[in-house]
Amino acid sequence: MEGVIKESSPRDQWQRKPNYIEPMFRIESNRLSESLQACTSERNLRRGLAHHSHMIKVVSISCISLWNKLNNMYSQCGHLNYASRVFENMLERDTISFNTIISAYLNHRFHNRVFSMYSMMKEAGLIPNSITLTLLFKACNSLSSVNPLTQIHVEALKRGLNSDGFVGSSLIDGYSKLREIGEARQAFADISKVDLVSWNVMINAYIENSCDEEAIETFSQMRREGLKPDGFTLTSILGAFSGGHEVGDQLHGCLIKEGLAFKTPVVNALLTMYSKSKKMGSSSKLFARMQAPNLISWTAMIAGFAQNDLNHEAVRFYQGMQREGMRENQFTLASVLPAYGGLATLQQSQQVHARILKLGFVSDVLVANALIDSYSKCGSLLEAHLLFQTLNYRDVVSFTVMIGAFSQHGKSKEALSLFKRMEREGMRPDEITFLGLLSACSHGGLVKEGLMVFKTMTDFYGIRPRTEHHSCVVDMLGRAGRLREAESFIKIMSIEKEGAAWEAFLGACMIHGEIELGAMAAEKVMEIEPEREGAYILLSNIYAAKGKWEDKGKIRKRLNESGLRKATGCSWIEVKGEFKEFVAGALSNQCSNDIYNLMRNLNNEMSMAGFVPSIEKSA
Repeated sequence: MEGVIKESSPRDQWQRKPNYIEPMFRIESNRLSESLQACTSERNLRRGLAHHSHMIKVVSISCISLWNKLNNMYSQCGHLNYASRVFENMLERDTISFNTIISAYLNHRFHNRVFSMYSMMKEAGLIPNSITLTLLFKACNSLSSVNPLTQIHVEALKRGLNSDGFVGSSLIDGYSKLREIGEARQAFADISKVDLVSWNVMINAYIENSCDEEAIETFSQMRREGLKPDGFTLTSILGAFSGGHEVGDQLHGCLIKEGLAFKTPVVNALLTMYSKSKKMGSSSKLFARMQAPNLISWTAMIAGFAQNDLNHEAVRFYQGMQREGMRENQFTLASVLPAYGGLATLQQSQQVHARILKLGFVSDVLVANALIDSYSKCGSLLEAHLLFQTLNYRDVVSFTVMIGAFSQHGKSKEALSLFKRMEREGMRPDEITFLGLLSACSHGGLVKEGLMVFKTMTDFYGIRPRTEHHSCVVDMLGRAGRLREAESFIKIMSIEKEGAAWEAFLGACMIHGEIELGAMAAEKVMEIEPEREGAYILLSNIYAAKGKWEDKGKIRKRLNESGLRKATGCSWIEVKGEFKEFVAGALSNQCSNDIYNLMRNLNNEMSMAGFVPSIEKSA
């Protein structure tokens, strides 16, 4: 193999050949072209090498197309170094030559070389075409910054290629991955002839950015324009129907009528749809009727249970999948780890970590991020931070998860320090990053820093605050005793209709024993969100803390009359690999009598030791 490549290196071999193709060679050229294409399709490197040796002897320098095909053959067979040598020794190159080598570097994830080849192409005076730009857009997907994508977008605009369907679809996908959905929408609008692929990419972009309503509207618009959805369209759009959306149920009915509802990819999409709608019963029934659920099916169920806080069921499904002999992938692991984190089972998280190492997924950033989060929720900040520090590659989610971990463990200054490091490394924080930072400042009493974080988010990064951000700021000011400032913030930000903000304010009033302000905030919450019981309980606790038992009784009466019920307390422990659940007041556990006898003995010993229980929060 080396010999063939080295033999082709001296350029004087090509320079001695005449710069024309004789009639007989044209026939030979056509045969070589077809044969090289077959070698590429079959990944037949041995035959391709034989053709390379023959080409050195008979192929003219001007027959660029054959050398391009040879280049592509080496790339598709996994030999990038030989493809590079062929390219370097070509005395003449055209746009296809550069597209071929750019595609080769892209497929092998040498993204820096992709852009250097593009620079060389421009220096050679060659004009990039739609294929060139599409490849460059794909290379931009590996970068965390929007700047390279924007620069290539400008090039497309200059050459009028932004209206091309392939270019436009690649732009939409690129902007979507960077969460620049507004730019993606504009790229879609610029496409002159929108085909089904472009519609699918735009719908998928909306779904990936949690713009479910926009995805549904785009799907409806596509139908109005007479385009029939394909399997990809249906599996994508099903992911947008959540929260009991009636159209989702109707679409399921249509799929049954069309005979598509039993195809595995469609069923997998239906599983995800019902999971997002919090209808895990429907998901379970669908899964049970599947004749041959695949890995995606199992993963969809595990993710659905975990996302609906049904962590025990998620773990049981994961264990059941292993018993069935189904080998998990990185998506399965990233789906089940939040369940172990939710159960706070450190030992089992460590066992999954060992499994990750065995399967070779330790370098996968998706799995690593989920593992960091799991360790944090299991109480092991040390292991979470150690894993973060040893990552070869970190994305925005990696930093966000670690900031959240510091916040959960009361390490506010460490969270802020990591944010500064994140900015230095060129990462663009998102709304979740700032939510973790605001929470860290709130629990750490860093009001000045927290207000600066909020200002940075809105003014510098242009991120529009959500209800959760507002609530964090109110909570931060309230915890610090600055209740009037918290109230003013609610009014200044025009968020008087956000029940969560008033509930955060009510919680601060409970901390500082502010009855009047607390009663006012509670009434606001009850008016805005009458279906939530939290306001009743918090106000009841305020009255109890001040010894106002009569007022506490009135609130309790209103709670009972409203039909709302306080969520039952629940906890669990792991015994010999099994989870034992305990519900307040329940006698369903087979060891209930022994447990309550032990608790009575403990209470007696605590009383004898002089312990006096607090009844301030006895709602």
